[in-house]
Amino acid sequence: MRAVCLLFVLASASTDASALQSAPTPKPAADTGLVMGTFVSSRLDGKTLPVRDLATDDQGVQYLIEFAQLVLSLKENGEFRASLRYKQTIARKGERTSDEPLQKMTVYGSWVREGVSVRFVPDPRRGGEGLRILAGTAAGKRITVPFDYQNGRIARRANVLLIYDPKIF
Repeated sequence: MRAVCLLFVLASASTDASALQSAPTPKPAADTGLVMGTFVSSRLDGKTLPVRDLATDDQGVQYLIEFAQLVLSLKENGEFRASLRYKQTIARKGERTSDEPLQKMTVYGSWVREGVSVRFVPDPRRGGEGLRILAGTAAGKRITVPFDYQNGRIARRANVLLIYDPKIF
């Protein structure tokens, strides 16, 4: 028995079409101080990846999510590609969770930097349908992005730290 309930949201962000169309035009990379290229997840809530989250609901169903890796590529034209590798399994209490293979989710969109804030706007036509805007902080070769996800019926917030890696892509 499997279910995928991975949600990335920023509670205060709007996702209607007019908000996405009116997003500010990205500033050129030279103005941002942010390195362009590929960033790889280093930590999730201060823990080295992979990170596992086990939650049990009131009916005894156990939900296990394992976050394996997030790779974020930034382009100077204000576009991004984010690839998340994770696995999610469920099992009744007392049963063993299965050894499911890693799943992959890829999202494309645009990014905007204002000061130390960086905002990621997913493109609903390119893997971002149902996802909301994410906002984080960036400084040179480091990006930190908070996101909310749902593990079963339990909603949690996590912070992912991404470090620039010139060896990827």
